[in-house]
Amino acid sequence: MSDTESSSLSSAEEIIKLVELMEMDIMGRGIKDLAEHVLSNISGIMQSSSAVLYIVDSQLSRPHFFQHGFLPHEVAEIEKLCSEQFNTISNNSDFEQVSIQASLSSQEADKLIVYPLRTEKACIGLVGLTVHENVITSDLLERLLHLFATTFTLFSERVKSERQLSNLNKYLTVSSMIAQSLDLHELLEITLQCCMEAVSAEAASILLLDDEKKNFCFYTTEGPAKPVLMSATFPADKGIAGSVLQSQQSEIIDDVHKDPRFYVEIDSESGFHTRNMIVIPLVAGEERVGVLEVLNKSDGDSFTEEEHLFMLMIGEEIAFAVRNAKVFEYVVNSYCRQRQGQASCKGCKRPLGSWTPCAKYRETGI
Repeated sequence: MSDTESSSLSSAEEIIKLVELMEMDIMGRGIKDLAEHVLSNISGIMQSSSAVLYIVDSQLSRPHFFQHGFLPHEVAEIEKLCSEQFNTISNNSDFEQVSIQASLSSQEADKLIVYPLRTEKACIGLVGLTVHENVITSDLLERLLHLFATTFTLFSERVKSERQLSNLNKYLTVSSMIAQSLDLHELLEITLQCCMEAVSAEAASILLLDDEKKNFCFYTTEGPAKPVLMSATFPADKGIAGSVLQSQQSEIIDDVHKDPRFYVEIDSESGFHTRNMIVIPLVAGEERVGVLEVLNKSDGDSFTEEEHLFMLMIGEEIAFAVRNAKVFEYVVNSYCRQRQGQASCKGCKRPLGSWTPCAKYRETGI
């Protein structure tokens, strides 16, 4: 076989691999699967013994690092170096590549070259390849990098859309349950479960003010500390919860132990270790009723602004549900029980599903 024929065959094989890679990109079901296919294919195409992929995107909760072909003890150092290099690369639009000085054990390659993954708007990550020489220059590599950047951008947009649709469905579910006037305690338990799932939290609580507005009580809570917290109370002017309700400004707290407002006694009593949280004041009109909290983002991540906004919407629904329930209880206690001798709406010809006094009370004109 001549050199020309060999070169043509090699080019054809590269094109086939590129097409296969594009198909896998399109069919990829998750970022891990997508990254594994990207790294294995680019290593083969560029004849590199190992490769890394570092992705930073605003739609993803945290940076993602993937590697192919490196030894376990090399991975931590390489991930740290990639993070450092990304900060340099992302701030320099003219940056094309850099050689990372890593302690590689491979006998076949001693240099790790990283290349930026750029879209029209920003640098979203980098790809690294181990090579013998200082640089790899190839039109195919340039096309691959462009393909990866486009693919991961589309992937992150898909993740965002799916997350928004899921959260919208959860919000509509909660809103629908409130409209049906379900039992408040049952309603809020389901709501907390929806919140935890939507923002990937380990625990969640609804703290309501007592009648004197002096103490918080855990009206309902979900998570490992539930058996202990359901009987716990603490002063309404203490902790991050007290501060947020006083200011009526919701907050994301990335590290509660660095916040002097954190009321550590609750963790001490429950045995639960709080790391971070979203705290939402529950205010119905001008009435302060309590606080909604979701705690400990899974996998040690930070809560996002998108999750914060979702919790704000849910918090508003909860606040009015609690206020309406109090109005309902007041009507039953003040009118139905005293005027009609009924302790509940069961059996009433006109139950208080609309939060208004029943027909008998209205007829009396009292």
